[in-house]
Amino acid sequence: MNWKEFSVLTEGVCVEAIAGIFHSMGSGGVIIEDPQAARKYVSEKWQPESVSKDFLNHEFVVVKAYFPEDRDVSETFSKSIAAVEENFRVRCSIFIDEVRNEDWEENWKKYYHAFKVGQRLVIKPSWEDYSAQDGEVIVNIDPGMAFGTGIHASTRFCLRFLDQYVRGGENVIDAGCGSGILSIAAVKLGAASVFAMDIDELAVRIARENIELNGLADKIQARVGDIVTDIRVRQADMVLANITAEVVTELIPEAAKVIKSGGCLFGSGIVDSRWPTVHKALQENGFVIEQVLQDVDWIGVAARR
Repeated sequence: MNWKEFSVLTEGVCVEAIAGIFHSMGSGGVIIEDPQAARKYVSEKWQPESVSKDFLNHEFVVVKAYFPEDRDVSETFSKSIAAVEENFRVRCSIFIDEVRNEDWEENWKKYYHAFKVGQRLVIKPSWEDYSAQDGEVIVNIDPGMAFGTGIHASTRFCLRFLDQYVRGGENVIDAGCGSGILSIAAVKLGAASVFAMDIDELAVRIARENIELNGLADKIQARVGDIVTDIRVRQADMVLANITAEVVTELIPEAAKVIKSGGCLFGSGIVDSRWPTVHKALQENGFVIEQVLQDVDWIGVAARR
């Protein structure tokens, strides 16, 4: 299958809104290229040759999403971006390109390697060999066209929370599962079961493939669904919400009803300018904020019910 790549060049203030538009349209994968974050990590963690010097000098942010080539979403997307420009008073440049599936896969294999998150978790691409050290928990992942490689700050926040909070035997809801990386990590760390869902059919298919890859089909159920309405009939010890601030805020009242007393909500994908809204919603729904992580403009929160 071939894909259409939609790229939006804009200012950081509206990045979350654009990512939300892509997600609501059922994109098979959303990527945010933030040169400010890249400049920070080049000096700390990344190999310089893996990052374009031209990209590092940019001040704009690029948000990319992918749709099957037989889906015509151009008109809907253009109208949505026009609304973003008006509401945020910014300019957005849109570029559309074609991407072959094999090109996508080869790019991942070139730049995506095993890395450690927290004290125990090692995220390992399916095509790479890795020998686990004592105490390490390996999550095998092939992200395909789904969001959730573990590289982006929002996913790393949730992985760190899982590493710290999972003690064993928990029932977990993964609201917006993407590639399934958080669901798999939760079970590998000791959770008893995970109910995972995503609005994107492609993401759910990839999540199921990754669940099978890790031999966890008996403990993780992944399905297509609306995360806000579909959790209402569930009960959980933990709810994972690595999405956007807008959806996290909408999810919080429902999560408060299904999380058992003493249970936790992990929210991520929150741009710092939207954090006050999320913070207020957590307090109004009886959550106690235990930990807040921040990386450049991104925030993750661990809150207890």
